[in-house]
Amino acid sequence: MTKPIFILSLPRSGSTLLQRLLLSSGHCATLGEPSLLLRFLGNDEAMTRKATYWEFLVTISMKDMRKTWSGFDKEYRAGVRDLMMRIYSGLSGGKEWFIDKTPRYALIAEEILETFPDAKIIVLWRHPLAVVASMFFFGRERGWRYWFPQEYAIDLYEGLHRLHTFARNHADRICEVRYEELVVNPEAELRRIGAYLGWNGLEQVLEQPLITSVGGSLGDPTGVKKFDRVSSDSLDAWEKVYSNWYRRRWARRYFSGTRAEAMAHYSYTLPKNFIKTNPLNFFVGIKDWLLAANREERRFQHPVWLRRFLRKYRKTRGYDVAFR
Repeated sequence: MTKPIFILSLPRSGSTLLQRLLLSSGHCATLGEPSLLLRFLGNDEAMTRKATYWEFLVTISMKDMRKTWSGFDKEYRAGVRDLMMRIYSGLSGGKEWFIDKTPRYALIAEEILETFPDAKIIVLWRHPLAVVASMFFFGRERGWRYWFPQEYAIDLYEGLHRLHTFARNHADRICEVRYEELVVNPEAELRRIGAYLGWNGLEQVLEQPLITSVGGSLGDPTGVKKFDRVSSDSLDAWEKVYSNWYRRRWARRYFSGTRAEAMAHYSYTLPKNFIKTNPLNFFVGIKDWLLAANREERRFQHPVWLRRFLRKYRKTRGYDVAFR
């Protein structure tokens, strides 16, 4: 039976790079970002799903089942495990291991461990402000011209909190990797990861170009196209993104309090010169502020895409669809 490896991280943390490195070893198979466990696990308020049925009715029903039968959760997870193990085995093509790398799994890390107690779990960290900067670059390549971290709020707030709590609760059970260490000293980090997985000589994958595709439609195409080997060339480029008062104000507010204390465990702090800003970029900050306000209005309060979808659905099906 194929054994699963889960790579848990926030989006834009370098998980595709790690996935490509592990795939190059020949020990495992993978496929983009499988994501399927998001449908079966995470039945709480943070995991609201968009569906043509009323999701809250399913939630109520599952609560009723738990009250009626104390064995519901155990059997449910056993069923999810059996199903996914068959799927992983089918996708693995005969390989001993299958990598499931889905960034939003940070929200269900605890449930993944409960469902797959024998799985190998690698938690990949990257400076949260570097993650946000990478989200901005990624969005710009898709035609977004605004600074709007709230697009990934579920990951940056709840995802970060849950992943940190999970890592601290199971530090002796998982393998934690810092992206910064992986790109600066890849040989040592891969040797350490290989020891955790039981793979001898994993660092030897550095002697060959990285695999150009991990398959599937989901994942990060940017780094795959840009780098064919591990590189630290753009390691500190993210600091330049915080070039005006608006972005720096957001960063200081986000990277503060208990969140900053938690990230200090991984040696992540605000850059020393972060309070400085170029006066010439004042108006760029005004532009960011206005675009963000407009984006929030359209994204959360009056989403244009939703009205268009509802009209199209009604025209095609002849009836309306209702979401939770």
